Amino acid sequence: MSQMLRSTLMFARRPWARPATALDVFHTRFRVLPWDCDLNLHLTNTRYPAWLDLARTEFFLRLGTGPLFVRKGWRSVLASQTLTFVREIKPLALVDVESRVLHWDRKYFYMEHRFLVDGRLHAKALARIAVLKGGRVRSLASMLQAVARLKNEPDELQEAPPAPLEVLAKIELLGAKRQAEEERSS
Repeated sequence: MSQMLRSTLMFARRPWARPATALDVFHTRFRVLPWDCDLNLHLTNTRYPAWLDLARTEFFLRLGTGPLFVRKGWRSVLASQTLTFVREIKPLALVDVESRVLHWDRKYFYMEHRFLVDGRLHAKALARIAVLKGGRVRSLASMLQAVARLKNEPDELQEAPPAPLEVLAKIELLGAKRQAEEERSS
């Protein structure tokens, strides 16, 4: 229930009215309510991925992709996500999920999410996300070009930032997992 309420509140704030670029830092804030907590009286582990979904939805809306997703058949899918817990988040804390795109290639883009309370890191996630249109994987750059065309803006293709070490490590880890699964299947 709280996820639906949070989604409704996010749409009521009209994030598309505050346009942003793919390389901006995005902030999505949540208050830890009692039903967000588990028996240990801290934010339950299942709430982190749910909040990340909302943060990414706001990211896409601020990029201006709403019409692409609703009318043009674009969508995004989470391909992989790694979550690292640093310290617990207590009830009633105000959590700032700070999100940024770290890198993209032809197939995926990599987004970092940091869970901050009073500016202090409590958890961190690294997501690998694919953008699809017509059932085919497209690059983040092609989606950004489609947004520019939709808005009749110049098609200024942004260059992807160089992949940081953590993105390179994630790509290598996912490749090793795929290879291990292929060997197990043989």
